[in-house]
Amino acid sequence: MIEKQLIGLAADLDALASAPAAPRGPRCQIGLLLESADADVATSLQAVLKTTVSATGIAEALGRHGHQVTAWTVNRHRRRGTSQRMQVPAMSLSQDLQALIEPAAPQQSQPAQSQRQQQAVPRGWESGVRYEPGGTMVVTAPPADSHPAGEADWRERVEEMGLAIPEGFRVRLIEAKHDPAAWHRDAQGDDAVTRAVWRCKYVIEPAAPAWMSAGDVDALVRDAMRRRRKTRPAIDTAERALVVVYADAQAGKVGRDGGTPELIARIADRFDRLDDHVRDLKAVGRAPSVAYWADAGDCVEGFENTTQQAFTNDLTLTEMVRVHRRVTFEGLDRLAGRFGRVVAATCGSNHGRVRRGKDAVGPPVDDWGIEVMSQVADAYARNSDAYGHVSFVMPERWRDSVSLDVSGKIVGLSHGHQYPRPEKAGDWWRGQTFGRQPVADADVLITGHYHHFRAQQMGNGRLWIQAPTLDNGSDWYAVRSGEVSTSGLLVFSVGPEGWDDLRIL
Repeated sequence: MIEKQLIGLAADLDALASAPAAPRGPRCQIGLLLESADADVATSLQAVLKTTVSATGIAEALGRHGHQVTAWTVNRHRRRGTSQRMQVPAMSLSQDLQALIEPAAPQQSQPAQSQRQQQAVPRGWESGVRYEPGGTMVVTAPPADSHPAGEADWRERVEEMGLAIPEGFRVRLIEAKHDPAAWHRDAQGDDAVTRAVWRCKYVIEPAAPAWMSAGDVDALVRDAMRRRRKTRPAIDTAERALVVVYADAQAGKVGRDGGTPELIARIADRFDRLDDHVRDLKAVGRAPSVAYWADAGDCVEGFENTTQQAFTNDLTLTEMVRVHRRVTFEGLDRLAGRFGRVVAATCGSNHGRVRRGKDAVGPPVDDWGIEVMSQVADAYARNSDAYGHVSFVMPERWRDSVSLDVSGKIVGLSHGHQYPRPEKAGDWWRGQTFGRQPVADADVLITGHYHHFRAQQMGNGRLWIQAPTLDNGSDWYAVRSGEVSTSGLLVFSVGPEGWDDLRIL
């Protein structure tokens, strides 16, 4: 009896497997629309269904053209995926979860680190000739295996480049550099190897100076003083970028300069001055075409840095975050309404860091300033018509600094709490360069943290800028040292020739 029942069950299961699939309920209105619409409409609808555009927005758009569907219907169609003849990108659970924790969508983001392209030949040592006023020529010769021996050898190396040395001129060695491990490839397709080479620069100049007497020197100086510069073009057509550094507002902090009402009034005044600054640049023919918002950290005061904060702050932690978010919206909205491209960047900081007691928790990006920037990015993503030209740069998960390509120059952004005093900024930057960290290749490094303005040239043409604070004052430091910081909003421009127009508003 039991055997007969099992045989019957197997037959029923085989019949179910071979039967045609039963319909899954009534046909979806979206599916019917895709089948009946012309090719262009169907393609556009399929494309928008694959995006993050809300179901309500899609339903309202279809309704305006006579297709009455509900947001629930749109969501149901998205869930069914390929069963309604629409290809939905396949994602694993881990990919879905990772997308949820990313600070901004990929289409809104820029890389967190900009680096210089590594050249096969060191910068400044490319083979060639530069012609100088007065007929002299500066010649950079190709690498040679042996060191430069003397003037006869110098002339030979220059002539090997196809250069004729005029009568009455001489060749003089002006710089020689020994490279013990230069990359070299003997023939196309061969493996690259390293070997020692000499790199040399020569000058081809008159054998005797054109002037030899005190009278000639006097004439030279007189002619130089009479020289008049060429007329400058009225409009500078090169791309220029405006960099706005918002640093150390520490919302919720109370000090000698007031509390939250005074902080907001001060920031609003600086934003008005920023509008004036942009108009000033336009008036002198140096108007920027792109803007960078650089948030240098310490956006909120917090409660876990010192015991005093619990007794002096005038906002709760959530209120601090809320104030910072709304101020950031205001600042970015002003830039977005004026410039065709805007980039917003931020970094990790000590007051913004999420803490348990005085100890930081989580990775370096567990920071209120980074979280607020992520919230702003999410909000802007929902209105691409108004904010599609705004992109965001935030640190990678295990780093707390970033760098950006700003009009051909690399600008690094870090809070500055990583070193014990301002004088150590250069040592820290050199270490970051050796470790190829995000600010390694920066031409300009922006930091905050120490609440007062500093600017210092470092290395070979690099600039460190320490931004002033926007907060209500650090009275504990004034009591200890007598130093009082002056608040301000730091701005500067970057163009093809480097930085200029640095001001504190």
